[in-house]
Amino acid sequence: QMFKGFEKLKDVQYVYTPFDSSLCGVKLEANNKKQYLLTGQILNDGKVLIHLCNYIEPWDDLSLSQKKSLNQRYQMGCGCKVS
Repeated sequence: QMFKGFEKLKDVQYVYTPFDSSLCGVKLEANNKKQYLLTGQILNDGKVLIHLCNYIEPWDDLSLSQKKSLNQRYQMGCGCKVS
């Protein structure tokens, strides 16, 4: 996983989204251990928020180039934490 924003937040345990799609809420499949690439924002209270305007993609749907870039290339020159 790659995280930016750890100067504000040390650990992410929960990701929040509005209740339903009419409020831009995101529905993710959580029961089958599906992995996602999520972008979102860290609110002033430390909560991580995602909504329909963010880039959210199942990891398996990314191209090989995107996966390689996320795991290697994108972190160059970036203050990201990759684990």
